[in-house]
Amino acid sequence: MVSLVCTKYWLARHSSKIDDVKQVFIIAEKLVARAPPPWQKSKCGRPPKFSPRMHAAICITVACLNLTYREVEGEAPLFMGMSIDHSTIGWAFKRMRKEYLELLILMLRRELERLVSPELFVIDSTGISTPRFKKRRYGLKRVKKRICMKLHALIGYSSGESALVVYSASVTGESVHDATQFSPLTSGVQGEGEPLLGDPAYDWEFIRERAKMRGFRPVIKPRGYEGGPHGLARREAFREFEENLELYKLRKVAEGFFGGVENRYRSKTRCRLLSTEISSIMLMAIAHNLRTLARVSAQNNREILFIVWRPFCLISSKGLSNKSDFYVISVKLYLESWIEQGGVTLVNPNDIPCEVIRLLEVVPRLESE
Repeated sequence: MVSLVCTKYWLARHSSKIDDVKQVFIIAEKLVARAPPPWQKSKCGRPPKFSPRMHAAICITVACLNLTYREVEGEAPLFMGMSIDHSTIGWAFKRMRKEYLELLILMLRRELERLVSPELFVIDSTGISTPRFKKRRYGLKRVKKRICMKLHALIGYSSGESALVVYSASVTGESVHDATQFSPLTSGVQGEGEPLLGDPAYDWEFIRERAKMRGFRPVIKPRGYEGGPHGLARREAFREFEENLELYKLRKVAEGFFGGVENRYRSKTRCRLLSTEISSIMLMAIAHNLRTLARVSAQNNREILFIVWRPFCLISSKGLSNKSDFYVISVKLYLESWIEQGGVTLVNPNDIPCEVIRLLEVVPRLESE
């Protein structure tokens, strides 16, 4: 059975500081600096206050922390060092193009592929509600119904790092069938025999054939039929699914991404224009990959807390007082040299260089030496 969360998940999650708006903005700036500008500067009029790349970094920060435009306007001097009007952020969202956002997802995916190796893939979709309404006729009445969009995603899962990586994403209307997005989502993704899990919406022979051409092993739940399956191909599909039933149950790991969209954004977008709705929904997938990259990077290169016990000994020469026998120091180590079980161990402070010792807090407990 694949473990859904590794033992060091929350240690890396907190050390990544991904909930700090300044840290998120710095990571977003580094990302967009490697990509072409989202639009070209205008040669007419006065020069803009912010570059197109700066606007893109602001939009990613807005999506990653689910901030309103006015919240960014108030916090901009803290993480940018300058002010920005909320209407300027809305203007930047209007200029973001779907192709540029797909490029950012591709760049984040390649960065994550250096750190994680997905063991399986899941393809699925979820609904995103919008603030727009349309009128529909039900019998003799005309009622208003909220307009929804659909976020389709191809997700790779690595159990070693408990990482969900959005390999590709697309946004369509609510009436678009999931099977129509299989080809766009899998184009540019080459598998190496990993299972590709899908629900009955992807139960089509051309999807199975295309998945095999892309190097995946399709594990798709067949649709039910009255009287059982008919035809050799359908019987074969049912037989393969029964053999991989336990593997198909791992499709629930994709709900970590879609559940995150529900918890962080409530599966809603505040944008009212169709173009900005698509941009904001695509930015949800980018924000997820950005948070995953920050957490996995912190897991590979993190600050680890060590409990130091030096009874009846003054260690003021190391910069620490002798008020207690228990100290916490922060030592930056790499994954190859850190302790496997929990990242907590007993060390001798004399063995640690003075420049890496920093007193954080007193720990009132220690079970054994």
